[in-house]
Amino acid sequence: MVCLCEEGRCLRKTHFLKPFSTSIDGSVAELPRLDDQQRLSDSSLHNTSSGFWAADHHFFLSWLGKMQALYEPIWKKAGIFEAIKASTYKIIKDTSSILSIAEKWCSETKSFIFPWGEATITLEDVMVLLGFSVLGSPVFSPLECSEMRDSAEKLEKVRRDSLGKAKRVSQRSWTSSFMGRGGQMEHEAFLVLWLSLFVFPGKFCRSISTNVIPIAVRLARGERIALAPAVLAFLYKDLDRICDFSRGKCAGKVNLKSLFKLVQVWTWERFSNIRPKAKEIPKGEPRIAQWDGLQQISKNVKLSFDVFEWRPYTKPLKNWNPLRFYVDEAMWLTVDDSVDDAFASFARCVKVSYLAGNGFVEDYFPYRVARQFGLSQDLPGLVTRRRKITEKDAWDDYSNSLEGLNLYLPSQLDRGYVTARYQDWWFKSASEYFGSEEIQKESTEAFDARNTFDHLDKDDDDGDIDVSTKVPPLSQVVQKLEEGFTAKRRISRMHRSAKRYKITESDVHMKRAREADAEISTDKEDDCMTVAQLIRSRNKYFSDVDKKTGGDASESLGKRSRRYMLVDSDDDSGPCQKHALMKVEQRSVEDDGTTKKTEITRQTCDDVNGSDAEKKAIINDGIKEADSWLLEDREIERRCIGKFCSEVKKEEDVDERLRQRTLAIEKMALELETRLSKMEKSLAEIRKWKTRGNQTKNGFSAG
Repeated sequence: MVCLCEEGRCLRKTHFLKPFSTSIDGSVAELPRLDDQQRLSDSSLHNTSSGFWAADHHFFLSWLGKMQALYEPIWKKAGIFEAIKASTYKIIKDTSSILSIAEKWCSETKSFIFPWGEATITLEDVMVLLGFSVLGSPVFSPLECSEMRDSAEKLEKVRRDSLGKAKRVSQRSWTSSFMGRGGQMEHEAFLVLWLSLFVFPGKFCRSISTNVIPIAVRLARGERIALAPAVLAFLYKDLDRICDFSRGKCAGKVNLKSLFKLVQVWTWERFSNIRPKAKEIPKGEPRIAQWDGLQQISKNVKLSFDVFEWRPYTKPLKNWNPLRFYVDEAMWLTVDDSVDDAFASFARCVKVSYLAGNGFVEDYFPYRVARQFGLSQDLPGLVTRRRKITEKDAWDDYSNSLEGLNLYLPSQLDRGYVTARYQDWWFKSASEYFGSEEIQKESTEAFDARNTFDHLDKDDDDGDIDVSTKVPPLSQVVQKLEEGFTAKRRISRMHRSAKRYKITESDVHMKRAREADAEISTDKEDDCMTVAQLIRSRNKYFSDVDKKTGGDASESLGKRSRRYMLVDSDDDSGPCQKHALMKVEQRSVEDDGTTKKTEITRQTCDDVNGSDAEKKAIINDGIKEADSWLLEDREIERRCIGKFCSEVKKEEDVDERLRQRTLAIEKMALELETRLSKMEKSLAEIRKWKTRGNQTKNGFSAG
């Protein structure tokens, strides 16, 4: 990868999510044409309360406390313990912010379209914010044994008997029928209430849904169910409905059933400029607790979705640590049966798949928002999707075996980048999507140079190299590299002059930093180049510049090489080794320079029309000029040798003085130790004399 950064272009190895395209003219999943949209209002939506706090605070929490004390181990086995805790926190609905972000939704790409790029709610968000599992069996699986079917029938009978005039079962009625009853049925009834209010809300607010009864029976027995893909499928479907409504494809009001509190919390997590100040998370509580009871910063104001955080969950918070797949250092992992559930969950989050809902199927395209997973974004490739697909087929696609998959886990510090060709494609596609005026206004700073790459992947099957049309000439790139190279070497020389032979902890950190920088820049290649190679590359660059600018082509090799003799290398070898290396390489430069100049002279002589005397004079002048170059280069070599020798001598003198000082200190320490031992002996003798004197005095007194 060739990176466009503030200092210029640099090389970097990066990773993408498949499928991606290698050419703008290839198979790219284009943005659809944006039809005229009408602005959404609060009255446009029939119910946006789904998923927000809809439970009776006193009854639900008291029942939850009793059930948790009895069945917490089963909840952890089923993967719903964190989700149940997350549902106890009250997220205050802000309809205006939900509608503002929903207007950005694109039903074809399953993402929010902003002038600066795409973003969406992924399985990762559902897992981190709501605590639902991406692993397990599907929600539509039938009950396997007769005992489970009998339990489901009993619950359904109570539900039918509790139907009110509105043909629905209220929360209070359901709670009073089972709370305090004890046994397995009370546990199942509690899970039915939780699923109806906080996972799959029904058509009516605070009512019990019959569709969740089989799911509750399975969860009560510790069966792990993948609730996350089903929850996300319902949310995608409702966002599609809002999108269709804004385009005038449906009349009346939109009835929403999914967890739109996830949309609001996702917006607060991602856009720092519009969220309220987060609370401190209580110890042992889920991440969503920091938004409990908070309200939007400003109301009745058009929200600006500009400051986007690609990976908010990698940052540790007080009393909350990131999940295990947010690793400190990037790593490759082979997925098998023994892999940790956390890593298997991440593999599901980044895989293109179908999401099976209750009687419907939604697409899942994480490769369009690769930067949300710490990976780089390239042109989104086309995905072949079937028009008619059953829930079972969708689940089979989602739960495809990952055995043997090589999974790349980016570092929690990685934020991902975009390729130069993606930038070009996005400006074109977004201009058509939003309109040229709006995209012109907001796209100027949409892609920072630090986040833009030109793709040079040697592993591509076609072997082609895609170069952006905005790539500057090679001479400009070399010039920028030269400026950064010279400055860094000057700083490096100052550090080595102060502490040439001392290796401290800070030196180790600096070395690690240089290694990290080497991955994203061409400095590593420059460090590996010899002095002769560096001089050749610089001479080639200046010859190109002279040809283009009409500069003085007769500038001597000695003058040019003098510019680079001041450049020091980053290796830690001694001065004598550096001198020997430079001496050999300088000779190679002289030979190469002499050969090149001789060839130029011969070519010039062949092209001259005149007498033999004139040709001979030209040849002699060329030879004299070449000799002068050699003499000048040898003079530079002699000065460098003298300089290095003087530095070595100074350092040897310093080392000798330090050695003498160390010996003097050790001698003084020995003398002090000898004096202390003599003093200890004298004190011992004094104590003996004093003891004898006291004994003699006591003897006389007794007589």
